[in-house]
Amino acid sequence: MNLIKLTFVSLFVLASLQQGFTQKISVAGQFGYAAPTGNLFEDAEGESTTSFGIFYNLDALYHFDSKMAAGLTLEGNVLFTSDGDLGVYGLSLYGVKGYYRFFESAVSPYATLSLGLSQFSTPDVTVGGSTIDGENAYSFGIRPEIGVELGGFIIAASYFVPMEYEFDNFKGKGGALQFSIGYRHFLEF
Repeated sequence: MNLIKLTFVSLFVLASLQQGFTQKISVAGQFGYAAPTGNLFEDAEGESTTSFGIFYNLDALYHFDSKMAAGLTLEGNVLFTSDGDLGVYGLSLYGVKGYYRFFESAVSPYATLSLGLSQFSTPDVTVGGSTIDGENAYSFGIRPEIGVELGGFIIAASYFVPMEYEFDNFKGKGGALQFSIGYRHFLEF
């Protein structure tokens, strides 16, 4: 949460430094479906251990003009296991986001690129009465997104590029294909 507070304070200070000019900042939230990709979602026999999940995204952007913006983002996936036991994989990205809007009209396609620290979390697994604790691994994260803004409403598709994560006893790639809806709110100073 400190990262979010730092984002809003930094953007407010930046906007205040350029008195006499209208500054535009936006905040957005998205929510949707995530389909896992990569071999980290497979068991030893190559069978998929999860097939669906929930995606969320929060960002705060500083708009340089009516088409380009950059800022900070927090993105995550909660991916549920489907092998009979209840478990949850986590896939998060803490980073920066570049934003480009193609038209200046109320309805416009857009594209973003998010880069930053990616965290992959595995669930606790119970095998034959003994439990193996879940683990966390970190990597560089990349997430391109394309979508359409309708007023402030967002309809988007994105791809959390499968990156390699190394754990104590194994390594593999994990990512997600995401479909979401959301809303972007603009603030002017």
